[in-house]
Amino acid sequence: ELADPQMEPLERARRALPYLKHVRSTTIGLFWRWLLRDLYGVEDELNAGNLERVAARVAERAQDPAWPERLLRERCGITASVSVELRGRPCAPRMLRGKEGLLGWLTHYGKRPLAGWLAQAEQAGGSEAGSAADYREMLTRAVRALPLADYQFVNLNAPAAFTHQMASEAEVTRTLGQIKAGEAVDHVAVGGLAYFGMAAVLDALRGAPIRTIQFMAGAELLPPPTVHRSMSQWGSGFAGALGRLAGEFPEFHFDVTTATDIYTQDVAVLAKHVPNISVAGYWWHTLYPHYIRKTIETRLDLVPLNKIIMFFSDAYHAEWCYPKLKMVKQLLGEVLAERVEKGWYSLATAREIIEATFYENPKAIYHIPETA
Repeated sequence: ELADPQMEPLERARRALPYLKHVRSTTIGLFWRWLLRDLYGVEDELNAGNLERVAARVAERAQDPAWPERLLRERCGITASVSVELRGRPCAPRMLRGKEGLLGWLTHYGKRPLAGWLAQAEQAGGSEAGSAADYREMLTRAVRALPLADYQFVNLNAPAAFTHQMASEAEVTRTLGQIKAGEAVDHVAVGGLAYFGMAAVLDALRGAPIRTIQFMAGAELLPPPTVHRSMSQWGSGFAGALGRLAGEFPEFHFDVTTATDIYTQDVAVLAKHVPNISVAGYWWHTLYPHYIRKTIETRLDLVPLNKIIMFFSDAYHAEWCYPKLKMVKQLLGEVLAERVEKGWYSLATAREIIEATFYENPKAIYHIPETA
């Protein structure tokens, strides 16, 4: 019942009250307290006695068109934002755009049957994908129909099976035929199909102004009847496949964020050795203090400073950036203070790390104009 999208927000919150005690010890519980206290002045735990008063305060802020901009710029110190979701009016004037979803549901392998994904892709593309050449042409048309000059980046999301194996034209044609026939498809074949699709998208983008690819991996949505229930996932071929993809398309910059801790070292090593790969933030299942700190330290140890973006937020609402950013700032501050105290860094170096990873690197990698 809490997942019912038709439920009014106040009623949803009222029904959730008995369960809040179970998440007090979690990071979500901490974020919730920070949001209520820092942004809405609520010092007490949310309860039946103050729920309507707090809800009225939140609703009042939500009606203020200047609130998201003030929150992002003044409370968070975020000078510009880039989002893949801009349906209707942007929540803030300095909100730039990126494009996601070019490979459709395939990137969320497991959410629905492959045959359903392919039928949906064919319907959207206006043609059948009976062969690898057909599939490439479908993706090429989709890319070229986009207002690419409006985007700062294109987002690609790798499934767990992502691999450069079984990605030849003949193998992809066979895989598409198996999907159409309703046959069981090998896990590696699905990964090869994803690799082939990404390569087709990148090839189609070669003539466009976009040069930044936001590359995400490590999360998978469980299939129905669950509703947007996610788990972390990983594949042993991921690092090798991404390294090869970046090598095939050296004119693009791949900015990588992952939702599984298993990829923390792999991605850092890639960013160290592959010129056009960088690392960004902590996504979904890695946005928790233990994993954030581990990721920060791993990247500072391995990755050149100009290839680290310290913060990335899967936000949905402007308010959700606030506690995530506060957590990241605290943890980076602790790591830098410890390293300065040990003599590993000078205070000047620590300041350079903050400036580069929070401000200069995002601007450079995502080509954010000074006027944004």
